[in-house]
Amino acid sequence: MLAAVLTVGVGLAGLIVALWRDMRAELRAVDTELRADIRAVRAAIDTDRLAHEALHAAERQIRVDERRELLAAIAAIREDAS
Repeated sequence: MLAAVLTVGVGLAGLIVALWRDMRAELRAVDTELRADIRAVRAAIDTDRLAHEALHAAERQIRVDERRELLAAIAAIREDAS
């Protein structure tokens, strides 16, 4: 009877250890996937941020160019008027 109890106990302990190792491996895999997803999201955010900054820089340059053209047109009108 004691041998049967010990056999069952050792078998259950082995099963628990095997399940724990499997669960730990799955948790590591999930952790690795999550970290990869986080890196991908951060990279996408950085890409979007750079595109946004480039858009603003282009808009600023357009305003500078438009202002320069307007000042040149005003100067030409004043020159023609005098």
